[in-house]
Amino acid sequence: MTPDLGALLRRDHTDLENGLGELARPASDIAEIRGTLDGVRLGLAAHVEAEDIVLYQAFGRFVPAPRLRVLVAQGRAAHLTQEGALSALISSRPGSSMWRDRAAHLRDLVREHAVQEASQTMPLLRDYAPPEVYDSLAGRFATERLRQLAMLQPSAPISSYALLASL
Repeated sequence: MTPDLGALLRRDHTDLENGLGELARPASDIAEIRGTLDGVRLGLAAHVEAEDIVLYQAFGRFVPAPRLRVLVAQGRAAHLTQEGALSALISSRPGSSMWRDRAAHLRDLVREHAVQEASQTMPLLRDYAPPEVYDSLAGRFATERLRQLAMLQPSAPISSYALLASL
């Protein structure tokens, strides 16, 4: 049985929050930071792209235009803000108070987006999409997320590794 789209989105958000929680703690060893940072970076990028391609496309077909425009704009704005916060995190010194503050801030942004999506976006999509279409979205989202992950490079930008090496 394919999981529900809402369950997949919640899992992504929870995984991102957990990774960011690890990054917000005092620095561990460099390998652990690199692995966690890669997981957050790749997970966020794949989630954003898959959501944009699958979820917002489905919205365009089933949700009334005025409400659709607001929710899609909010979702895309949240993702852009998260990507900017990730860039700020990567540009700070790992383990520093700024690093921890930025990781915590990004975790809060992900959490806020998750709440908005669960309380507004998903119920609206469930209400308007035909059940067979809604049921197919989870598989489409999971497939697109994997496709996006396959296209990404599994390493943080070189500048981050230079910062990590200075620990």
